[in-house]
Amino acid sequence: MWEALDAVDWRALEAVGPDRPATDVPKVLRRIAGADATTRPEAVERASGDLQDLLLAPERTPGRGTDVGTAALPFVVGLALAPETAARPALVDLLAHLACDGAADSARAAAWRRQWPRLRKLFDDGDPVVRRTALQLIADRTGPLLERWYEETDLSVRVTLLLALGRAAAAEEPTEPTDTTEATDAEVRAVLDGALHGENPVLRVAAVIAAASLDPQAVLRARPMLLEILTDPVLAPEFGQVWYTLDCDTPYERNDVAAWVVELLESDPTVATSFVAALAETGIRIGDAELRRCALDEAWRLLSVRPSAAAAVLQLAAGLLADPDDDVRYKAAHLLAVLGPRAAPYADRLAALLEDPGESRFFDGTVGDHARWALTRIGDLRALPDLVERLVAPYRDMQGRGYALSDPRQPDVADVLRPLRAHAGVLLPAVREAFRDEVSRAGWLVGDLREVLHTWGEKPLLPGELEPYPYRWEPPELEPAQAEATVLAYATDGQWHWTLATALDVLARPGHLAPPVREALTALAGADRRHSEYGDYRAFLEDEEIRARIDRVLALP
Repeated sequence: MWEALDAVDWRALEAVGPDRPATDVPKVLRRIAGADATTRPEAVERASGDLQDLLLAPERTPGRGTDVGTAALPFVVGLALAPETAARPALVDLLAHLACDGAADSARAAAWRRQWPRLRKLFDDGDPVVRRTALQLIADRTGPLLERWYEETDLSVRVTLLLALGRAAAAEEPTEPTDTTEATDAEVRAVLDGALHGENPVLRVAAVIAAASLDPQAVLRARPMLLEILTDPVLAPEFGQVWYTLDCDTPYERNDVAAWVVELLESDPTVATSFVAALAETGIRIGDAELRRCALDEAWRLLSVRPSAAAAVLQLAAGLLADPDDDVRYKAAHLLAVLGPRAAPYADRLAALLEDPGESRFFDGTVGDHARWALTRIGDLRALPDLVERLVAPYRDMQGRGYALSDPRQPDVADVLRPLRAHAGVLLPAVREAFRDEVSRAGWLVGDLREVLHTWGEKPLLPGELEPYPYRWEPPELEPAQAEATVLAYATDGQWHWTLATALDVLARPGHLAPPVREALTALAGADRRHSEYGDYRAFLEDEEIRARIDRVLALP
């Protein structure tokens, strides 16, 4: 192998990039071949990454196959097949990327065909991780996947096979079925049905999810069985040991699979929220905090996109405000906060949590912080004492905060205080003092507090300023025709339009509202989706503002 490697004229091959010369390929291949049990895992991982960088075109490049990748193909195959190679799964994954891009080019396709007899040996490898990773090579073909199903015995590989089968069969469904395609489809459905009614509970769940690609009602019919298996505390650890997909090299935990099921039920929000509530109820009954957290995570995800889930989520979250688990109380209080005035019946329960120091495992703030924000959204005066200090204090010595755009996180200071102008008489002294303190220490909350003061009618100046700083950037004014076009476009394509709020303000002025625009706004008012570009708590705030604007326009004669 090494003589053949040295015989390749690597200098003549076009490099993937200026900092990735093809002459580095044989060096990296030797590094990988030389790794053994004593080699640090980080070094093996780095060598594998280096090889991928040398052989594949950059991400987002149409077709990532390269000439240097084709030249290296037989040597990568040789290392992947050698039992003593330390980085075999990573090499098989690399081969899958090379395979995906080799079919469009005749030279690359020919090189791939020459290696296929050797590559087939990967499916019979003694390492289930290698066999599972190799399924990427046949992921889009039901025939080979069916062959592997009948041969495979390892549960982790069989789960991956079932999920891949469902996806491949759905992708292969022809517009004009033939006897051959109908027979293959029938065989796939028979395999899935056999697993569904088999003895292994994890495979039964996998069969339902795989079947959903072919039969959208499969998950709906299997809800009782899915609930029973996913809430079984004895089975919960097994998911994290065997549930792999071709898209992820780490296993799914039980909660991840439950979230997948909820997502498949989401087309009917009532059914989805009912399933989530059942997860929570079982979590309470059997004392499974992880299951209750999972239920609240899914309730949050549903509510963030489906306003119709509000009533069910309200009951679920309110019932968990006194949960013994800090993370559960945190998320329950946050859900009641984003629900705003709907949570008013539970104001006393929220007030009882104002001093609750419980924290989430992943998000900043405390249970008490979210309970206080919920009370401000309800309009309950019990939230006002020390509100400004409690909002500002955690960030006083920080230079910023990090968060994901779809997490149930602590709201920004401005988003809590800005709507409380009616209570400015009580809160203004504390806001002014906090603003002065932030200015003196060059704190990062200066902008938030200045925005609040501006909203409340004040125009604070910073040292050296002669004129008030503009409050915030505003989109340009729209002509009535432009406003109508914006509303019609948003109603048609569902894509967020950054001038939507401005367009609605223009349409709210006295004048004639064209029937197509009124019809579009009526549909938007009744749409079961969030009118927002955000994925966190701001989705609820922006949705409320947009819907209020829509209502004002529709109230016009």
